[in-house]
Amino acid sequence: MTERDSTPYRSLLRHMPQGYVEFKVIFDGAGEPVDYEFVEVNEAFEKMMKAKRKQFLGGRITEQLKDFEYSEREWIVQVARAVNNGETIKFEHFSRRNKAWYELSVFSERPGYVSTLFHDITPHVQENNALKQLVNVSHRFVATGRELLMNQHFLDQIRDFTGAKAVTLNLMNDDGQTYSTVAISGIDELLERSLDVLGFHPVGKKWPMSRKRIELLELPSPIILDEIEPLMDGVLPKRLVKNILRIFDLGQVILFKIEKDGVFYGDLTIVMQGKKRADRLGLVELYIVHILEQMTKVDRQVGEAKDSMFEGFATVDLECIMSLATRDVLHLNKAWERVLGFSIESLENMDFIGLIHPDDQAKTKASFSELDTARELFRFVNRYRTIDGDYRSIEWHCKVQGNYIYAVAKDVTERVQLEEELAERDRLLTKLSDQVPGAIYQFELRPDGSFHFPFISHGFEVLTGIPVDEVKRDADLVFKKMHTDDYPQVMANIEESYRNLTIWDAEFRFHRPDGRTKWILGSSRPEKLAEGHVLWHGYIGDVTEKKTYEMEIEYLSYHDQLTGVKNRRYFDEALVTFDEPGYYPLALIVVDINGLKLTNDAFGHLVGDRLLIEATNILKREISGVDTVARIGGDEFVIILPNTPLSDARQLSNRLSRLFLEKSIEGLPISASFGEAVKTDGALSIMDVFNLAEDQMYHHKVSEKQSRRHSSIQLIMRTLYEKIPREEAHSQRVAELSGQLGEAMNLTSSDVNELKTAAILHDIGKVAISNEILDKSGALTEAEWREIKRHPEVSYNILSTVPEYGTLSEIVLSHHERWDGNGYPNGISGFDIPLASRIIALADTFDVMMTGRPYRQAKTLAEALAVIEQEAGRQFDPVLVEVFFQKIVPTLQR
Repeated sequence: MTERDSTPYRSLLRHMPQGYVEFKVIFDGAGEPVDYEFVEVNEAFEKMMKAKRKQFLGGRITEQLKDFEYSEREWIVQVARAVNNGETIKFEHFSRRNKAWYELSVFSERPGYVSTLFHDITPHVQENNALKQLVNVSHRFVATGRELLMNQHFLDQIRDFTGAKAVTLNLMNDDGQTYSTVAISGIDELLERSLDVLGFHPVGKKWPMSRKRIELLELPSPIILDEIEPLMDGVLPKRLVKNILRIFDLGQVILFKIEKDGVFYGDLTIVMQGKKRADRLGLVELYIVHILEQMTKVDRQVGEAKDSMFEGFATVDLECIMSLATRDVLHLNKAWERVLGFSIESLENMDFIGLIHPDDQAKTKASFSELDTARELFRFVNRYRTIDGDYRSIEWHCKVQGNYIYAVAKDVTERVQLEEELAERDRLLTKLSDQVPGAIYQFELRPDGSFHFPFISHGFEVLTGIPVDEVKRDADLVFKKMHTDDYPQVMANIEESYRNLTIWDAEFRFHRPDGRTKWILGSSRPEKLAEGHVLWHGYIGDVTEKKTYEMEIEYLSYHDQLTGVKNRRYFDEALVTFDEPGYYPLALIVVDINGLKLTNDAFGHLVGDRLLIEATNILKREISGVDTVARIGGDEFVIILPNTPLSDARQLSNRLSRLFLEKSIEGLPISASFGEAVKTDGALSIMDVFNLAEDQMYHHKVSEKQSRRHSSIQLIMRTLYEKIPREEAHSQRVAELSGQLGEAMNLTSSDVNELKTAAILHDIGKVAISNEILDKSGALTEAEWREIKRHPEVSYNILSTVPEYGTLSEIVLSHHERWDGNGYPNGISGFDIPLASRIIALADTFDVMMTGRPYRQAKTLAEALAVIEQEAGRQFDPVLVEVFFQKIVPTLQR
């Protein structure tokens, strides 16, 4: 199968909008093209020629395309250029059969064959011809101080209601010796055949004023002739006149002079067919009055555009002559019977004005008043009752002449109903479009490259803050308000959609006049109207909230929520990004913030968060713009330092360590352990470098751990004493009394020392309780009691961070447990409570009773001893109470 026979090729030919024909060249003996045989045609060509494919295939141009305006030989010569020279030839042809103009593109794809594209350019040619004619006639009128008031459409009307074969408008030229045909109305066949007979188009033709014509124009208007020959005498060669009379069945000719106040402007000529006689010539005279009336006004309208008074008046259907003074109807034509259903006799003998719809009476009365002054009225519509009781909408064109109103009208009921339906539809569409969140619109790219918005719903104004009317006047307002960073991409998307006719989608920021910035999502589908002319139908909506949310999600996906620095996900991707020779030496510093758990346990997570934030701020301040900090764990950070040697990385670690120690949170200095490693080449992977840095950090952390933890406990105790000064003395007294009880219980000296140390630290957890609660003088609320009762667990958490304090932390945890199991935090009882905890509980309670608290007055010794005795076996270990009274109380009483 050849390429030409392939399915894509056939599909292309079948669907392309232009007509396509491939011919086989027929050569003569000298090798010159003399004819062309049809080899292939597509569906578009069949539609253009109104014939089936089989009627062409195998036929020749000289047989099939005889009706083209050029002769077959001229056509063959044009096409031969493409065959001989291998070039693409373009030319225009007129087909009488199709009454259409075509632009032909001829080219040869393979030897011995020629292809032709047929493009229908009839609308374009007609538009150009009409424009040329209008410019030509307008120029003539301007030059003579007059203006064109009649047009082709008007002549068509006169031809229709008079029944003429042709109607022409001829105007005198400036020289006074010639006249020109500026417009002609006649059936298409007559005009087309006249081209063949005359060899030129009569419109725009300048004619000499023959002696016979001058004589005829001296007669009163209208001038009625039995034949057209007198008007042609001396104007056309006798041979052409004979051909015209032989070919066309022309009869009566009526010539209306257009003159006023002794000035002759031209004539309106009506040509009838055969024996037919013209109808309603009186209305033609009325139209001539219009022409003359308008011509006398031209001097007052220099430079102004004036529409023909008959523009848009499709058919002269209804006629009416009425008395100006009495409004009595003097004449109605037969067409009124068809429209209203009443007979003419009935209409002329009834109150014709009374048939007007009651709602239209007022405006009809106003229109009569307008006629009294303006003397003319165009396109006035009111409704008339029919014999069936329905109403028909009538459009009037009226003119006052003397004591009479001359009027022509037409039934526009269907048009008015359609307009009302369209208006209702438009109202509904407008209402619907206004309810749509966002806005719907049409966006147009014109052939000159300019933009335009033919339609925009009200939502556009709500969204952008720019009035719809302003946008319709100047589409550039929209583009001027776009964010400068988004504008290039939006324009590129429009260009791509225009070029490929693909859906346009874009998100962009828009600056409203009130200063707010909106994120807008736009989407539209293009429709190609013509070359260089595309119309998009689309929608835009406010996606600011969605975009903000997306940006927040994107930010959070790469940032640590607490500190704002980059997170582990970013770090993992950044390692790959920076692992390039251009960034070597690439240094990594692993930073581990010390004491975060201790801080959280001692002061709460809010204080721990403050510690991390303050440490992060120091890190961010000390790195340069090309460096990056990422939080990759709870208390672990990594600093990425492109193009940084190991020595510089260590200097930065030392500086950061000093800056940390200069800052404190709740009295505790910030400290961190650092580890550094550098990648200088491809010998190690980036993860190996990271692991080296992390190992260095852990080595430093372990070597500093012991001293740092002991120091932290001492710092917390100092903080507690500064926060609650009475606690230092209280801790000392409880430690002393606990030691005495321990000795009384025959504990070893080592256990006694451990007991006294635990007693010193038993309230360390109060550092996390606010002074407002600890110093409250009134009764504590339930919530405040819950906060107070938290301190044994906080103490345990603090002390358990130091391995050497493990036993102490267990003692401190239980110092508020009761012998009967009603204590806290775990509710254990009896011997399950460590002995040291039972001893501290008794010593602590006794000292508090003796010294008092803000919320409780101190007791006397007798009162305190009474409580101890009373609580034996309930709050306190009874054996311990017995030892207390036997061995400790006597010393107290001395």
